[in-house]
Amino acid sequence: MSLQPEPNKLLIQQRLNWLSVIVVLAFLTLGARLWQLQIIQGSELALRAERNRVRSIQVVAPRGTISDRHNTPLVENRPAFNILLYRESVKDLETTSRFIEEKLHVSPDDLVARLRRHKGTGLYRPVVIKEDVGIEDISIVEAYKRDHPEIQLGPEPRRLYRYGSLAAHVLGYVGEVSDEELSRETFSNAKAGDLVGKSGVERFYNQCLTGIDGKRQVLVDSIGREVGLLSEEDSIVGDELQLTLDLDLQLAAENLLEDKVGTIIAMDPRNGEILAMASAPWFDPNSFSTRISEQEWNLLINDPNRPLQNRAIQNSYSPGSTFKLVMALAGLSEALVDEDTRVYCRGSLFLYNRVFHCSVHEGHGAVDLETAISRSCNVFFYELGRKMGISKIARHAHSLGLGERSGIDLPGERSGLIPTPEWKQQIRRSKWFAGETISVSIGQGAVTITPLQLVRAASAIASGGLLTTPHLFFRAERLTPEMPLSRVSHQLAIAPEASNRIRQGMWSSVNRWGTGHNAAIAGLDICGKTGTVQVIGNEKRKELQKEGPQFEDHSWFVGFATRDAPEIAVVVFLEHGGKGGIAAAPLAREIFRAYFERKQELNAGAPAPRLIAEARR
Repeated sequence: MSLQPEPNKLLIQQRLNWLSVIVVLAFLTLGARLWQLQIIQGSELALRAERNRVRSIQVVAPRGTISDRHNTPLVENRPAFNILLYRESVKDLETTSRFIEEKLHVSPDDLVARLRRHKGTGLYRPVVIKEDVGIEDISIVEAYKRDHPEIQLGPEPRRLYRYGSLAAHVLGYVGEVSDEELSRETFSNAKAGDLVGKSGVERFYNQCLTGIDGKRQVLVDSIGREVGLLSEEDSIVGDELQLTLDLDLQLAAENLLEDKVGTIIAMDPRNGEILAMASAPWFDPNSFSTRISEQEWNLLINDPNRPLQNRAIQNSYSPGSTFKLVMALAGLSEALVDEDTRVYCRGSLFLYNRVFHCSVHEGHGAVDLETAISRSCNVFFYELGRKMGISKIARHAHSLGLGERSGIDLPGERSGLIPTPEWKQQIRRSKWFAGETISVSIGQGAVTITPLQLVRAASAIASGGLLTTPHLFFRAERLTPEMPLSRVSHQLAIAPEASNRIRQGMWSSVNRWGTGHNAAIAGLDICGKTGTVQVIGNEKRKELQKEGPQFEDHSWFVGFATRDAPEIAVVVFLEHGGKGGIAAAPLAREIFRAYFERKQELNAGAPAPRLIAEARR
């Protein structure tokens, strides 16, 4: 038996010792790392692991549908897909951003803005980086899902306005909630990226139309593919809203306004229901269902005719001779006009060192109230305004709802202006002159009203003093606090005799060759009053030596039918349309015709409504 040399044994022992030290150090290192992972970072890493395999997916609730009074859908929802970025799955933000910009054609500025808007939201809430994508973008996301599992497709219903621009100003449009809106109480339940109503009914009844989002928790693999469902909470669709609009009457009004600038409103004077509200020019709210392009937006906001404005409520104008209805009621109420009142019109009147002209240069001769309304005699109302004074005129105008918001369920309504000496002193720092009262008495000067205010005032006269609140809400399945259960109406102290005399004057205007005769329909008792508003004085026009559409007069017509049982009131306003009796009255006639013809069809059992609006798709 041979013995190993002593030096070799020593070498082997040294190596074993070093190996033991290395092993011990390795185990100590592993133990320390395990301690850090399991004890110090255990809960955090467990949560990360859980989130990497469990994904919470928001199920966006569709907004409620909107229909007309006959339950014909006006606004619905269509299926669509968004491209989502799940930030917790991003491994390299620079690589992901480059892919989004190059393959999905999202601009760097847009991407940065979207990420910044979601900075304050939870990391695991996805960011919408592109809305309502087409098949090309869907194909790219599917083709690169292994390389970019952080980018996924998400379904989200989009608004579909079935008839395009039809009733666009009433219906409004939706868009992504802004930072400023998120700070408001109105949008307290909204989150960054949500779609909310931006104008019209969509805005006013946003809370009603907004549903409640659902949620799905699913297991996902390394490429973001769903491999299992853990839990599911269904979304709740927004409430269905039915409006007072009549689809056929709305279409008739908009067809009449084609290539014009103005508005037509039809209202039931008995209850304030809006049957039609058309404003031209219009826009297509479908453009806003996805993010509207910068080019489209610039075209809309830079258009001199301001197509986004609802001229029925958001613009105020001088009422012209339609204001004589207010003057007539005020004169009768103040006992300044009676059955024996006559004013001799020679074509002009000299007051306060100035000549005030009548609408007819040769004059009307001796006129009573009914004739003054029918023939639109300025001189009669000059005299009445001189006797009454501006303060009483203002008081009676306000009693009819002029110069005040009507309370209609639409956002952005203007109040207009009924001038007073106090207003002029406060705003213009000067006193009121008597000559200004003369101008106001025929609806010129500083007085401005909205078309909706005028048709509301005329309805009050037609109904013997019932001043209603105009509204579009008809019914809904579920009621929310923003929905009125009842509409406030005020009964004004209008004497039956006063109402009858004004109605007789308006009836004569249409049916006895007054200024409104172009609104007449044989066999139908239509009452009306025309108005023509100068946008530039004759002397000024001569001085400038300019002609053109921008210098044409504004055109008004307001009226109702029938005389003894009013059921529809109509106002027509055309910017630079010309004479009220020539331009506006014929349009009102067609609205009356469409209403009563359709009424006959419905009484005969015809289906309601006729889908003639398909032509506007």
